[in-house]
Amino acid sequence: PAVRIRELRQMVMALHRLGLRVGMDVVYNHMSASGQDPRSVLDRIVPGYYHRLNARGEVERSTCCDNTATEHRMMRRLMIDSAVLWVRHHAIDSFRFDLMGHQPREAMEALQAAVNQAAGRFVPLIGEGWNFGEIADGARFVQASQLSLPGSGIGTFSDRLRDAARGTRHGDDVATTVSRKGWLNGAQGPELAEAADLIRAGLAGSIQDMPLMLQGGRIVLARDLPYSGQPAGYVREPGEVVNYVENHDNPTLFDLNAFKLPLETTARERAQIQVLGSALVAWSQGVAYWHAGQEILRSKSMDLNSFDSGDWFNRLDWTLRDNGFAAGLPPGQDSRAFWPVMAPRLTQAHIKPTPEVIRFSRDAHLDLLRVRASTPLLRLPTAQAIRERLSFPGTGPGARADLIAVRLDGRGWPASPHGAVLVVFNAAAQAGHLTLQPQEAAAWVLHPALASPSAADTRLRTQARWVAQESRIEVPPRSAVVFVAP
Repeated sequence: PAVRIRELRQMVMALHRLGLRVGMDVVYNHMSASGQDPRSVLDRIVPGYYHRLNARGEVERSTCCDNTATEHRMMRRLMIDSAVLWVRHHAIDSFRFDLMGHQPREAMEALQAAVNQAAGRFVPLIGEGWNFGEIADGARFVQASQLSLPGSGIGTFSDRLRDAARGTRHGDDVATTVSRKGWLNGAQGPELAEAADLIRAGLAGSIQDMPLMLQGGRIVLARDLPYSGQPAGYVREPGEVVNYVENHDNPTLFDLNAFKLPLETTARERAQIQVLGSALVAWSQGVAYWHAGQEILRSKSMDLNSFDSGDWFNRLDWTLRDNGFAAGLPPGQDSRAFWPVMAPRLTQAHIKPTPEVIRFSRDAHLDLLRVRASTPLLRLPTAQAIRERLSFPGTGPGARADLIAVRLDGRGWPASPHGAVLVVFNAAAQAGHLTLQPQEAAAWVLHPALASPSAADTRLRTQARWVAQESRIEVPPRSAVVFVAP
């Protein structure tokens, strides 16, 4: 154990020397066993105390395994003290909490205060704020869940932008997984309009009181825009939302698009769609979150739940020769019902990207990060700043729902090198254009990171332009573009 501890500390120190911060993924909501099981730990300390029980005295297992009771004082202390140890003795910079909604808000706020004090700085906390199981809807305590955490400063993963972009929702069956399209992969009609509205709410940081003009022309606050019976806008400040389009759970974005896109879609087009999906995350207000390998078109050979699928389906090829697609039919535990749909797709050789396409995706993703890092207006720190500076040109009746634009006003913002920023996302397979109103026009030029000769997507330098005499922005198919003005 001492060797492993030293090696971990050396790793953290090395990453810090490279200018990288280190986040720890932690799971406090369950154990692998309880009671008299040989793998049981906490029940051997105080039987029946550390695990959450039901009315029959049985251990609850809604998380997947044996739930812990972080509402109990000593389980709460175990969680907080161990997080403090990670910060104080291992220099961990932040934490991501698995199934955080199974923990009390009060316990998470106490943990936040404790790790801040131990580190002498703010330690970002994010987590899965899902609301389900025996503690759902505050049945036992006020949860650390999406709708219970606003105002805490703790971030939760948002399924709003995720589902609008991808189309798939948790628990979709085979037919729905294939047929329910998202904004990225071919939604049409009312589905496309609904997805565009939800994506705009996400681009604005999912803040509750952001005014939005919907595709139908009605103006609502984001908290009044519905998503599966919940508010689309649910946070008070942008640091309380985590934007993402794929995670370690469930299929990767590349694999979901393999279900949904027309079979004839080329690998290069799939890479462009992948970059577009990642741009929605990178250029949204709030916390941007990419899954490992998302930038290199990571595939798990369409595996729906790869936690127990081994390296063959979970591997990452950092040589960029293989993205993992068509490694075989995934194990049947969760994917068997999907095999008839997976098999014909996995045999389509043109879906699998070549090393050149994988490198393009990697480089284009790096360009997205260069834009975010050099554009403070994409990282506004407060809801008030977002309300004052962010708007959506080209919305309302008659507007294209497959083209979304964001305008950011940089006047009077000391950190901004730009007087204004215009972000355009085009999901269509055709070039897109947007006519700006006089108050939205400016001397728009392509963002320097995208105009650079080394930028990966060469289409942007030749096809993304501002036509001043017609007050029109033009962008290539399936692209994400940023323009700036002095």
